[in-house]
Amino acid sequence: MPLTTPLPAEFARLIQQLLPEEAEALLGALEGEASVSVRRNAAKCAALPSELPLAGLVAWSQGLGYYLSRRPSFTADPLWHAGQYYVQEASSMTLAAISPYLGEEPLVALDLCAAPGGKSTLLLDLLPAGSTLVSNEYVRSRAHILTENLQKWGSPYSIVTSTDAASLGRMRSSYDLILVDAPCSGEGMMRKDEEARRQWSPQLVSQCAALQRSILEDIWPALAPGGLLVYSTCTLNGQEDEAQVAYLVEELGAEPLGLQALEPFVAPSALSPYPCYRMMPHRTRGEGLFLALLGKPAAEGTSRPSTARKGKATKAGRSASVKPPKELLPWLKPIPELQWRTLEETRLLALPAPTARLLEELEALRIPVLSAGLQVAELKGRDWLPQPALALSQLLAQEAFPRVELTREECLRYLAGEALTLPPETPRGFVLIAYQGAPLGFAKHLGNRTNNLYPQPWRIRQLDAVLRRLEESQPEEDVQ
Repeated sequence: MPLTTPLPAEFARLIQQLLPEEAEALLGALEGEASVSVRRNAAKCAALPSELPLAGLVAWSQGLGYYLSRRPSFTADPLWHAGQYYVQEASSMTLAAISPYLGEEPLVALDLCAAPGGKSTLLLDLLPAGSTLVSNEYVRSRAHILTENLQKWGSPYSIVTSTDAASLGRMRSSYDLILVDAPCSGEGMMRKDEEARRQWSPQLVSQCAALQRSILEDIWPALAPGGLLVYSTCTLNGQEDEAQVAYLVEELGAEPLGLQALEPFVAPSALSPYPCYRMMPHRTRGEGLFLALLGKPAAEGTSRPSTARKGKATKAGRSASVKPPKELLPWLKPIPELQWRTLEETRLLALPAPTARLLEELEALRIPVLSAGLQVAELKGRDWLPQPALALSQLLAQEAFPRVELTREECLRYLAGEALTLPPETPRGFVLIAYQGAPLGFAKHLGNRTNNLYPQPWRIRQLDAVLRRLEESQPEEDVQ
């Protein structure tokens, strides 16, 4: 659908100054139609659903991302709700180009400005096995959306926090990798985002640049010597892009690193003496994005350490370590050194050892943690109720619960919270609701009726509109 707000005249003038030879093509591209792309969950599926209108691989996505020929109704696809794939703009997948620098040893990583979760879910697929990712979002309402998306992605090596950069910066040398996808003026999204056009001003650019510099100053101490920092924005001006890279190099002592995995498709920016990359809508099939990779110098003669390899001494955290009830153990695949914690006395978490150690460090600094590891069960009376995240987790033991396969429409009604009618041969007790083999959540079958246990905050809204779009094969306008 064409945007009604015109491109700001002052923005167009600045683009003409910044890129005089390309300004006309760039501004013209921003009036065109945006592409649609998705990225599969590497841990959950080897191929994207055949129903998606695939239209070619996103070249820089390490084989995970695909363009679509049209925008379907994602809300009407149970496999999207199951975390089988993520709807992500193609340029954002350039993060995959850092893969050659990650090595093979487990790392501790931080996505500082993570909501809604696109780059965090990609990092979870890129990081070496056994790595732990902290995904942070300062705005609490957005942090809850981030939590939902990460729980659907299914990795137990994940923690979600909601705090500012200065608080996380107190975790001195704690992270091997930090992604700063910084708040910005959003110029790169002007092809598809009405608000980006309405809110833009030169003053906003200056405010964002000042905020970005403050964030980088605050978080730099948390990066371990020899660690990696990824800086990115979805804007186009040099003040928020190349100038911030220059600050990192010339003031903080960062070492700029080239991304050879990206360079066959995108050339380094000509506006900086340091290797950094611009995804430009008139050059590549994607929206505007800026990306740079930098290293923190290590002591001479040492290599980049991994804080994931051994625990740090911390004060006791607020979640208590416990021995799990025996009846819950068959619910999970066995993994080494799995630790169990209580949360708010009635909920049980299961965490891999490196994730548990990092949780302790976060709690000792009183950093608000919204989610950690896998939320397995909640005590209701005398019974343990399996949690929604368990159904979607990579740790779920698939044989632990009877499975009920539903049709697409039945699944959508389940995802909307409606009552279920299950086959009469369905066993009583907790059952796993699935679509095409992919778990969606739990229900409790009582014989004469079934309780829908899909969580209220995740439920589909405006179900009639979703079903109508499904019947008419129309795209959606974010109906959920």
